[in-house]
Amino acid sequence: MTAAHRSSPPTRDARGFTLLEVMVALAVIATAFTALLGLHVRNLKLAARDQAYTQALLLSRSMITETELGPYPEVGIAQGDFEDQWPGLYTGFKWERIVSDFGVLSVKQVTVRVIPYGDESAAAELTVFKGPQR
Repeated sequence: MTAAHRSSPPTRDARGFTLLEVMVALAVIATAFTALLGLHVRNLKLAARDQAYTQALLLSRSMITETELGPYPEVGIAQGDFEDQWPGLYTGFKWERIVSDFGVLSVKQVTVRVIPYGDESAAAELTVFKGPQR
């Protein structure tokens, strides 16, 4: 057997990664993916909250329009949900209407607040002033 055919021990110049290097790289990737997943979940929650706010805003605008077109409102507080108007469509959405005297020329201040799923941070509130019809 010649010297060229003998098996020689591996040298330090061998190309490739050691097990430790691979494990460190995987740990870095796992940490990055965990952070990205957390951001993704946060974005999904924000998108759902924004969608709920948009629906609440449209519902409050609908109630304000009813107030503008309807009879002169009585002073007081009313609360409810949207099951009578739209059964099963806006479950979890609650509304509150506050009518108070504005004090000028018999004008009433009407504030409508719609709260989706009990989330006060996504609530929409609109105010209109209505005078007596002539």
